[in-house]
Amino acid sequence: MNIKNILVISDQKDKSQKALAHAKNLAKRYDASLHVVGFSYENLAILTESLSETQIEQAKERILQDHKVCLEGAIAQQKLPNNTTCEIVWSKDIARWVKQHCADRFDLIIKTGHRSERAFYVPTDWHLLRNGVSPIMLVAEKKWRKKQSIMVSLDMASKVKSKQALNQKLIEAGKMLATANDMPLHLCFSLAISPVLKDLGIIDKNKTVKQAKAKYMPLMQAMLGDYELPPEHIHIKAGDTKKVIPSVASEIGAALVVIGSVGRKGLKAKLLGNTAESVLVLLKTDVLIVQP
Repeated sequence: MNIKNILVISDQKDKSQKALAHAKNLAKRYDASLHVVGFSYENLAILTESLSETQIEQAKERILQDHKVCLEGAIAQQKLPNNTTCEIVWSKDIARWVKQHCADRFDLIIKTGHRSERAFYVPTDWHLLRNGVSPIMLVAEKKWRKKQSIMVSLDMASKVKSKQALNQKLIEAGKMLATANDMPLHLCFSLAISPVLKDLGIIDKNKTVKQAKAKYMPLMQAMLGDYELPPEHIHIKAGDTKKVIPSVASEIGAALVVIGSVGRKGLKAKLLGNTAESVLVLLKTDVLIVQP
């Protein structure tokens, strides 16, 4: 994962501008350029009976200009690099704009993650996870604290070649981030077992985990290459992935969890969901979502 161009999606509602704060640190570490985009949209069509087209266009320009002044103020307050560029886009569909305008332009997208009152991320974040353009970092905290770690979630059991390749991609991203931030790296693999079979005594959970460690730990060490990782930093646990990953992340004090997403779309996504999205429901850390 090579980070040279970063897109930051600004959020007017986030007073602490967490996404800008993280972008500043990453730009410094990787000598990357930043482009900050803010989104404005008002339904001005309802004004057609009282205002002329010219007046409506003037109102739109005024809204855009006011938003740009606010954005430039936030950029100055965060002391982003002098070569930082910014723009305000008139659109209510952030995910669609990103997909249409950002292909091959950015190595990373950063956005403040938002949760609804039911703890799920809002639809805009879900759609961005499936943008298929660039890895996206959803920021939960303004600043990473000392003695935290980087955790990579892997799907070692998959025999699908694209998912196996994604595992390696995730590890490379984790290695880079851990090195750049001087944080320990952890790998986590959640081994799915049937709770019914376990409860009936047909499957011995401890024996299954022991066998999985013997099989997968050497493979995970090999994927790390020359990167030395203590055995205790490789976590192989049996259970529901959407519970295991947040649990391990909390246990090791993860600042960031790197996770892969296959980005299902349409009816298939609605019926089957997505492992990454299920994990995000309970995960409280910053997350970096990488697609094949």
